[in-house]
Amino acid sequence: MKVGDLMKIPVFAGARIVAGENGMTRDVHSVNMMDAPDIIDFLKPDELLVTTGYSIKDDSGALVELVRKMAKKGCAGLGIKTRRFFAEVPPDVIRAANALAFPIIELPYDYSLGEIVNQTLNHILEKRAEELRYALDVHRTFTDLVFRGKGVRALVENLNALLGCPVLLLGSRFEIIAASPRPPGGEDRYRARLIPCLRSLAKGEGTMAAFSFPGEPEESRTFTVFPVRTHRQQSGFLVIFGFPFESGAYSLLAVEQAVNVMAFELMKRQAVEENMRRIKNEFFTDFLSGDTASRREIANLGKVYGLRENQPYVCVTCRIDRRGEGAESWSREKVRRMRDAVYDGLEAELSRDTDGSILFTRGELFVFLYPVAEYGEREEQEMVERLRSIQEEIFRQAGVSVSFGISSSVRRFSDLPKAYREADEALRVGYRSGKTCFIQPYRAKELTDLLRWIPKADLREFYESSLKELAYPADKEKMDLLQTLAVYLENHCQIAETAKQLYIHRNTVIYRLEKCKELLGKDLKEPDVTLRLRVALLARSLLWTRDAEDDEKDASSSDSYR
Repeated sequence: MKVGDLMKIPVFAGARIVAGENGMTRDVHSVNMMDAPDIIDFLKPDELLVTTGYSIKDDSGALVELVRKMAKKGCAGLGIKTRRFFAEVPPDVIRAANALAFPIIELPYDYSLGEIVNQTLNHILEKRAEELRYALDVHRTFTDLVFRGKGVRALVENLNALLGCPVLLLGSRFEIIAASPRPPGGEDRYRARLIPCLRSLAKGEGTMAAFSFPGEPEESRTFTVFPVRTHRQQSGFLVIFGFPFESGAYSLLAVEQAVNVMAFELMKRQAVEENMRRIKNEFFTDFLSGDTASRREIANLGKVYGLRENQPYVCVTCRIDRRGEGAESWSREKVRRMRDAVYDGLEAELSRDTDGSILFTRGELFVFLYPVAEYGEREEQEMVERLRSIQEEIFRQAGVSVSFGISSSVRRFSDLPKAYREADEALRVGYRSGKTCFIQPYRAKELTDLLRWIPKADLREFYESSLKELAYPADKEKMDLLQTLAVYLENHCQIAETAKQLYIHRNTVIYRLEKCKELLGKDLKEPDVTLRLRVALLARSLLWTRDAEDDEKDASSSDSYR
């Protein structure tokens, strides 16, 4: 309850406000009665103190100091019983209270402090009980709608009837889940304006925020937003047109109960979606592994997930970059949140980008099948640009760096396992080259196949002579130089694109390239130099693979000997 509400209680019938009238909206959660000199140490925020002022009856300066400390502590107000030890509230106390908007109440002489405290506490408890009954009734109404299968739309409509304000329920990607009634000008117009505000709210831990847009009609100028959170942290936003909470606590209680029930309903939706996603992932995992029973079974089950038998596809694999400082110590919960964010980002971008793409996961990989008509060099470049845009959007939204591998196109869905292997190999080639946040088409493997014919010793000599000190980087600085050089060459020596892909300033790229030039003793703008370095970086990944294969053979031979 508010300080102003106290004045309606019978025990305050003869009381009057002598100072701090601008603070009458302060909340009152409890009442205290005390005359000790160190009283401030025992007071709590939102607490009203009633006193005779006996301990400071001859010191108005001490009373001014008490008012200042109570205001700083967030107390509700001060009730002083005059005509005992104070003939009236001193003027300097009144001035201090007015400046702080801190209410000073002159208490009636006819009631004792004990009676004032008891009746006030009884009124507060009755008010709390009434609010609790209201909250339980509202919660029962909302849960009954859910149990009867009415869904979130019915919750939104019911809340609209209680508040008398238009209401929107948005999902975690700011899509409209339910709206009632239709806001003036349409939902999309306001949704677009709210998105920047919602993004800032989603990053915090707040439970409510209000936003105002000057220049809009009065009925759609102010919005109150409540995050709807579930076990996945952020599942949606309840947007209310206006701020219908100034008249009392009941409107806020209704919204809080609605948010709780909406969270459970969205959680139920998420559980169903996650189960369907798991079944979908299992089907495609079996399909790509060759474990599905027959072509006919693939065709029948594939139709459920949008797989078209005669549609050419390109397979793209995606993975979160787990390189850099601290990556090895990521907690399981952090990885789960990152994977959820990347999946949601991919799903949102693909739904806007093309019709008929299929997204699923396999282990740590995100895999999507992208429908194409023709697929040549031009289409491949368009694909790279499209993925670059998705990459940047995921980093902007979730702060997560991802890389992509792209297969060649296949004309029959029965060849999709081959396309998956190509995309996976392209992704591995990129990582073996020491890169992150890259987009690697499969075509690079053709040159790798040629390099396999070169004897390992000759290939290593070529690699070491080409990269010199960067061949085996021993510290982070040289690792950064090698990575920057690889991305620079991959982007056809474009400094701006290199900086954009690595999320660093272009001056940092220029500085690192100058260091590479010094270490290599070569002009990085010469075509024959860039070609040699590109081949050397491919040789690097091939040497790693050969070394791993040799180690595996040595281990196998050792086991056989034992």
